[in-house]
Amino acid sequence: MPRLTLTPETPVPQELQARFDKVTAPGSGLADTYRALFANPRVASGLADLDELVGQCDMELWITYTVALAVAHERNSVSIWNAFEPLAREAGVRDAVIDGIASGTAPRGLLPKEGIWVHFALEVIRCQVRDSTWQAVTHLVGDAGAVSLAFTACYYDMMAKLNGSFALDSR
Repeated sequence: MPRLTLTPETPVPQELQARFDKVTAPGSGLADTYRALFANPRVASGLADLDELVGQCDMELWITYTVALAVAHERNSVSIWNAFEPLAREAGVRDAVIDGIASGTAPRGLLPKEGIWVHFALEVIRCQVRDSTWQAVTHLVGDAGAVSLAFTACYYDMMAKLNGSFALDSR
């Protein structure tokens, strides 16, 4: 059972209502996390800024969602997995990629252009990014893209940890 209600106990401040509506909308990916976070509107609003940055990172959606799924699996975040799996499929992530991540075998068995995103995300959240991995990623997306991907992996890692703290994954 979640430790926080998914309906804010106090009304969302008027100046934050549009932000609340956006991050808790169906298809936002982290709606329940943000519903819980709005127990503290300032924190929720700050994290919503980070959510917007993830969306502005100039990465193709299928890459962002592949990273989200890799982090969700690594952190055993059922809620993030369940939110992003349908979005990933809709964005064109192949079944082989989703199945490989779900089974824990990815990046093995994936095409290099797909496996690199899983591999990099896992190395980032494990704080073990090898030079060869960094070079492979920067070869594909440049320094700015590598920063965006590292940020994206860390963002979903943080959200998975918050979900664990709030017991959102134990429902």
